[in-house]
Amino acid sequence: MEPVAPLYDPRLGAALVGATVVALGWLVAGYRERGRDRRRRQERSVDVQTALVAEIQHYVDILGNPAFDLDQAWNDMVAQMDADEHYVPLIPSERNDTMFQSILADVQILPEPVIRPVVRYYNQVFAIEAMIEDLRSDHFRATTTPQIQRIRMYTDYISMKKEALTLGKDACRVLGESLNGEQVSSPGAARSDP
Repeated sequence: MEPVAPLYDPRLGAALVGATVVALGWLVAGYRERGRDRRRRQERSVDVQTALVAEIQHYVDILGNPAFDLDQAWNDMVAQMDADEHYVPLIPSERNDTMFQSILADVQILPEPVIRPVVRYYNQVFAIEAMIEDLRSDHFRATTTPQIQRIRMYTDYISMKKEALTLGKDACRVLGESLNGEQVSSPGAARSDP
């Protein structure tokens, strides 16, 4: 009788067990690393959202301050401009986007439902900053510029601030819902009155 070769070689079994252990180790390590990345991304998102709420809420508080009514400020300024055709209002420069500028390249860190209202608000802030530059320009201040044109530009400026107030409230609401773990409602669905 011929000797029968064993169908099972213990070295092959040991190699298979070792390869399986290594492969499982890679899978577990990859899973853990993805979990750490998700947690870091979530923590960064919360930090960024918290900072954005603080920045936006600050401007909303200023614009919505009952001691400073935008409509009354507009009425007073237009009355003064109507009374003196050479009067040019002094418009202070503003900077209300420092935090947003710092995260602009990483805006995708924000949850998807939050991005749209936040970007809409900051687009309005950028438009206000551009309008302020126009209102501070030599052309606006020139004696050849008709006062009615200055009044129209100042009116647009106040209208833009009122819209920023509305958009800021909406952005703060959506950011608050996101930070509190609530289902974020669609932007603009429940817009607040200024």
